[in-house]
Amino acid sequence: MSESDADQCRALTADGERCGNAAGEDGFCHQHDESDSTVDDAEGSSTDEESSTEDDVSSESESTDGGDGVGLIEVRDTVRSNAGQLIGHPFDALVEVGRRRDDAGDPDGWVAVVEVVERKAIPDTQDILGRYEIDLNAQAEFQAYRRVQRLHRGDTGDTEV
Repeated sequence: MSESDADQCRALTADGERCGNAAGEDGFCHQHDESDSTVDDAEGSSTDEESSTEDDVSSESESTDGGDGVGLIEVRDTVRSNAGQLIGHPFDALVEVGRRRDDAGDPDGWVAVVEVVERKAIPDTQDILGRYEIDLNAQAEFQAYRRVQRLHRGDTGDTEV
């Protein structure tokens, strides 16, 4: 294992790719832990097993969704694993995931809302977060994203408690 490999998170994303985030002392980034699949797991399995597993997963997704695409959990995992890289800022939180509907009310993909850290600050309540809406197709592939809000981490909104 090279030195740069040791600095990179050991977890695999929902796409089966190695997470690109920096690893902590335990070998995982802030988004992953020991319960996630790792590159060590992937190296231990054979190519035949991997393709068989991929076929099984794809069949399950198709049967679960009636051939219409992927399910909510898969979309959630894809967004968590890839939103930071897509937007270009560290991922902070997944705020919302839901079905997007066309004009006739039929499912037309997915929409997710995430928060990323656009600027770190001390104290961290002054971090500037960007809230982004991400459009995905029925197969959970990113189609578009746009910033819908910018706020300080410590903002409580219009109402005071």
